[in-house]
Amino acid sequence: MNITKTLTPKNENGNLDQRFISYVKSLIEHCGQECIDTLYQFHKETEESERKAGGAALHMIVKLYSLKMEDWEKKRLAKSLRDALQEIGFKPSKVTKLMGAGKFKADQWNRLHHCIGYKTDQQLKEEQHDFLNKYGVTALYEISRMNDVGQAQVRSAYVDNGNIMSKHALEEIRKANPAIVDERQGRYKSSIERSKESQPQQADESDNLTAYKDLVSAADSSEALQVSAQKTVVNFLRSVEPDNLDKLLNDYTPHAQDQILGMLSEAVTKLASYVATKQLVNI
Repeated sequence: MNITKTLTPKNENGNLDQRFISYVKSLIEHCGQECIDTLYQFHKETEESERKAGGAALHMIVKLYSLKMEDWEKKRLAKSLRDALQEIGFKPSKVTKLMGAGKFKADQWNRLHHCIGYKTDQQLKEEQHDFLNKYGVTALYEISRMNDVGQAQVRSAYVDNGNIMSKHALEEIRKANPAIVDERQGRYKSSIERSKESQPQQADESDNLTAYKDLVSAADSSEALQVSAQKTVVNFLRSVEPDNLDKLLNDYTPHAQDQILGMLSEAVTKLASYVATKQLVNI
């Protein structure tokens, strides 16, 4: 861990805000080496503990999603487990990956992938177990965010050639073959479903004409109400209150909830960095 880089505020693009580097160096100098060494050791031990406990957490999540219960019961228990993992000490971003990887592994554990050439169901099951066990939390999370084409590519690379892909390679495949989440149901759409949706539909000229007239009429009758910046911020803050977020998340599956929370976590980091760049520093 580079303490200077860690403490220095970031710009919107993620780069260090050069205006603060001298202040951070001065802060480190005033704190003394003993203080910095203690914090560095804490960071090192925390990361190591999280890494060691990650396997146990993943195992528990897989078992959770393997239990037979109603969907609403599983969602409730998954949310409780997510909160518990954070309370234990896992970072929110790590919990998101754990939950996504665990659900994917549980869903895929006994799935049989038939191929050209005869293999017994037992052989296919062992092949699937071996494939899933070769990848860790971060890799499984990346694979879970791919569509069926991307997942097949990763799986074939291992089953056919014994290749275990790097994190970077998995990210590239995921970007090229992203899974699309159905917003309200929180499920992934297959490639076939998406191809059907992407086909252009025949437009009815009379409907288009009516819509155009309505649009012109609305534009002539009144102007759109302008919402002040303050009201926009207030509405945003209300929308992210815990009670409102809980109501929002309840409409989604546990896996979709994990992805939404991960996006929110990333947004919080970016928003904090942005706000920091706008603050005046008086030294």
